[in-house]
Amino acid sequence: MTTVSNGVGMGVMWKIFDFTYMRRFAADARGNVAIPMALTIVPLIGFIGFGIDYGHGLYNKTQLASAADAAALVAITKVETDLLGGMTTAAATADGQAAALKTFRANAGSIYAQLTSEPTISVSRSGQTINASVTYSASPSTVLGSVVGTRNVSFSATTTSSLTMPAYLSFYLLLDVSGSMGLPSTNTPGPNGETDGQTLLASINPDDIALYPNGCTFACHFSGSQGYNLTRTHGTQGNGHANHAAVSYCPQPYAANCIQLRVDAVAYAVQQLLQYANQTATLTNQFSVGLYPFIAHMQAYTPITTDLNSVSSAATNLTSLLDSGDGSGPLGSGGTHFENALTELNQAITNIGTGASASSPQPFVFLVTDGAEDPQYQNNGSWWGGNHATTIDASYCATLKNRGITVSVLYVPYQPIQNPTDFAGSEDFFANANIPNIPPALQSCASPGFFFTANSPADINTAMQNMFKQAVKSARLTN
Repeated sequence: MTTVSNGVGMGVMWKIFDFTYMRRFAADARGNVAIPMALTIVPLIGFIGFGIDYGHGLYNKTQLASAADAAALVAITKVETDLLGGMTTAAATADGQAAALKTFRANAGSIYAQLTSEPTISVSRSGQTINASVTYSASPSTVLGSVVGTRNVSFSATTTSSLTMPAYLSFYLLLDVSGSMGLPSTNTPGPNGETDGQTLLASINPDDIALYPNGCTFACHFSGSQGYNLTRTHGTQGNGHANHAAVSYCPQPYAANCIQLRVDAVAYAVQQLLQYANQTATLTNQFSVGLYPFIAHMQAYTPITTDLNSVSSAATNLTSLLDSGDGSGPLGSGGTHFENALTELNQAITNIGTGASASSPQPFVFLVTDGAEDPQYQNNGSWWGGNHATTIDASYCATLKNRGITVSVLYVPYQPIQNPTDFAGSEDFFANANIPNIPPALQSCASPGFFFTANSPADINTAMQNMFKQAVKSARLTN
């Protein structure tokens, strides 16, 4: 009984236990989730860690990029400072590289250790332009990213910078002082109702009164003429104008003691240009200037020099150089000869440089004229050559430009002759008919972007400074 009972009892108990376990296992849903969770938790943690590592890597990348930017800027500024101090290009670029590396290390800090090698720093000079580049590579290790097989986040980059140093420039001012530049500078009333210069001169000028009954508007400087002298005293008592002590230079329009001529206005603009050049120079002896007035011929009145104050002083005498009929002088007389002036100036310009140093200045010609070429000559009352106005032959300008000389032109518009006569083979009519041809001829003479026009004294002053600014800007762009 016992054996049978025990056998039957054990079998029943086993069945009861097996059924209960299986029912509980089937009913427990947690077992179904736990297994896939266990299979995915490890790579999930790895990807989260990779994201953290990658974000940290981007931060490091930004820091290194800032360090490279700072290094590239230090390189070019250091080279510029050294060059302006007289150091050779080779020594200056080496100094710039060393300064850049030091700057990179200081700004990178502890992140510098993540570079795969020393950064490559290149510094060079081309003319007045300094270039620098900083190239680097980094491969910082990850911590959690290695769980999914990414042990490093690698990147590389290059930063560049460029600086164009100020250039040394030489300015050859080719200034027209022929008779037509003796026209008064104003033809409208002044701000306080003053009579304009052209009307005033015509009202008091007895020159050629039979030919020009309304009065001659040109300040003739020839022997026996009175127009020029009247402009130096503002008039005569007999014509209702105070007779002042004569002046040689009339820098302002509507003055009480003189009548400003166009050549006076140009002289004043030259002085203002020289003052502006002195104020804006960033290098010692950066600008050199010379005055080259012309009539039949060009004269090196003040040859090219860095002493701008002496040139400014000499400019006050430009009006006295107005054609006086003395054909034996260096300027000649009787016409306006661009073909002679440009050829002679071309021969005078012997130093054509890049602007990289004071000994290698970049040359600019500033031609200031009313643009009417007159092929005649005069000496002691004798005239020869043609007397019909024409325009500049641009081939003479091309000779300068082909040598690397920039030609800047300021056109002071030729004024029509009032009440033209048939004097000297109808010279007046030919001069008036020639006016429309002047601007395109002068434009073809000028280098691209260097043609300017100005009529009033204020405009002449502004235009000459704009010519200077354009030259400085052009020099920085082309080097």
